[in-house]
Amino acid sequence: MSDYLNDVVGLYLNELIDWESYFSWRKGEAVDVAAEREALAGVLETAAQICAEFEEATRAGWEEDARLVDGKVVYPAHIADFYAALKESGLISFGVEEQYGGFELPSFIANVIMQMISRADAGMMTIIGLQAGVAEDIQIYGSDELKERYLPGLASGELMGAMDLTEAQAGSDLGAITTRAREEEGRFFLDGEKIFITNGGCELHLVLARDDESYEESKGSTRGLSLYLVPRELQDGSANGVAVTRLEEKLGIHGSPTAAVQYSGAEGWLIGKQGEGFKAMLTLMNNARLGVASQGIGIGEAALASALRYARERVQFGMPIAEQPLMKDKIARMALVLEGSRALLYRACSLIDRNRAIEGALARGGLSEAESVELEEHRSNNDTRIRLLTPLAKYMATEAADSISRDAIQIYGGLGFMAESEVGKLHNDAIITTIYEGTSEIQVSFALKELAKGALTVVFDGLERELERFEDPQLKEFADKVLKGMGLILDASSALLADFNYALMSAQSLAEVVSSVIAGAELLKQAEANPARFDLAASWINRRMADLETRCQRIKEGSADRLDRCEKIIALVK
Repeated sequence: MSDYLNDVVGLYLNELIDWESYFSWRKGEAVDVAAEREALAGVLETAAQICAEFEEATRAGWEEDARLVDGKVVYPAHIADFYAALKESGLISFGVEEQYGGFELPSFIANVIMQMISRADAGMMTIIGLQAGVAEDIQIYGSDELKERYLPGLASGELMGAMDLTEAQAGSDLGAITTRAREEEGRFFLDGEKIFITNGGCELHLVLARDDESYEESKGSTRGLSLYLVPRELQDGSANGVAVTRLEEKLGIHGSPTAAVQYSGAEGWLIGKQGEGFKAMLTLMNNARLGVASQGIGIGEAALASALRYARERVQFGMPIAEQPLMKDKIARMALVLEGSRALLYRACSLIDRNRAIEGALARGGLSEAESVELEEHRSNNDTRIRLLTPLAKYMATEAADSISRDAIQIYGGLGFMAESEVGKLHNDAIITTIYEGTSEIQVSFALKELAKGALTVVFDGLERELERFEDPQLKEFADKVLKGMGLILDASSALLADFNYALMSAQSLAEVVSSVIAGAELLKQAEANPARFDLAASWINRRMADLETRCQRIKEGSADRLDRCEKIIALVK
């Protein structure tokens, strides 16, 4: 396989995902699983080839910004050409159903493609990723008329989409949104301004706005928010009241335009139910978080590959620096962080695909009552796991991208700090991944909320069954270490229940240790399927379980008194 389509992807494609159940549930008929899997492999190979072909051009054009010309966004040449190649191959809006011209790809396949696009150019991924998310929200919540009008264009790449949430006073706090939607004789018109809108010069905007009727009483909450599809151009060809007022200058992802968008009596069409826009937007946001996790994996892959290539070529003190003990350990740690994050993401994607297939089977009917009850219970438990894994995957993968790209600069030494440095550019791209679609701090807070609702029990019950089935002595030894770590987490987490402020302070540590055991179990599955990955799994577990023990002990022994100490320390800063 090429660098863009590595062996671990093949492992999931051929062994670690139960495609037989997936396709039979989804399609409700006998399926040639080998043929279906071969078709998916062909899609991935096409994407890998395109991404590899454009890597040189995207690296060379990294500093070229999108421009605003006469109110229209103009993309850099390498971005426009890259998009055209993906469009020609049908690799746009991956999840659109076949009846609307899409491939209806599984989440796992879609996220691997976004990972590859990100490795070639992180800015390009934001354009493609948002488009796929907008299409999916329309597909789930839109009327039949809106689906027929817009989904074929999104699937073909003729139309682009954006998610318009952020306002000057409303970042993660969406309750502060002030963009207003008024209704006139069954039609909706929007007024307000959004900022930091990725690909904001596109044709279709999904806009979260506060309904005029309940505007005052719903302020400060997510109640009264509705989601609207606002096209830049109306059906009769006339311009809608949507204007890009400026493009932002950023540290990285230059090819992706980040816009301020003004709505002046812009007509919009309701997506989902009025007043339930936040719910509909959550679907898009959760998919986007996994997409950003894929972006982090792609950037991390690019930075690690570049650093390893340089370390093998750079000779100091008579040997390549890659052979020197400290450097060898650093590179191995970078690989561990990358692969642990990847394992978490792929597990989340696999669960999403399994649930979508189950939902298809339940909706189609024809099952016995016992079969329906069993599948519904399976779906419900998976849904709990997905709600926890989504913020953890986003947190782990993006923090990994940040740390790996920073370490790559260190490996390059002084060259890494030069303006033309490839790894320096990758690091600048990586920084934003820990911020947009919810900062790392927001992600661990979301994970904490899911843990407080009982997600830990559901997740750990499944993990325990997985870990106890290993019979190979080598694998069992490390599975037992993970099981011990799970026990320490359960013991420590009980200390957080009595004090919510202390729980919030400890959210990052809790996210780290929970992620460590989930990724550890997934890496052991990989090692069982491919023994060449055993050392990777063993090293992850040895390193992470030692860290886990320390973190759990600190959680047990600490208290919210640390907040007072924080205030005293901050007071010393002048």
